[in-house]
Amino acid sequence: MEMRRLSDPPAESGLFPASGPGMLAMPTPSPDMAGPALRTARERMGMTLQDVAAETRIAVRHLTALEEARFDGFAAPVYVMGFARNYARAVGVSRDWISDCLRDEVEAQFGQRHRFDLGWSAEGTAQSPRGWR
Repeated sequence: MEMRRLSDPPAESGLFPASGPGMLAMPTPSPDMAGPALRTARERMGMTLQDVAAETRIAVRHLTALEEARFDGFAAPVYVMGFARNYARAVGVSRDWISDCLRDEVEAQFGQRHRFDLGWSAEGTAQSPRGWR
């Protein structure tokens, strides 16, 4: 299989083409569509997860998690969104559409995580013990 570089993105896979003049309208984004869309586009291009991992430099475990909509293994929402956009680019799916599909779900999942309480707030102006500001 001939490997492509991300600097030379593929033509849209036809599964979910980018919207624009003369192109088909995208389906309404929903979280349950992103993973199957990425998997289907990858399979239509004849690529394995290892092929996508080599091209995008994203670990296979993260690609699998994106296809299965499991975001608990990611450190922060920015990783989910960035990896999903790069995966979409590699397989010819609209990056904006993938972002729209995932945004609310990712924010909801990461918003439910326990936040570490430092016991103090950065709000306001606090005096240091030595009187410095």
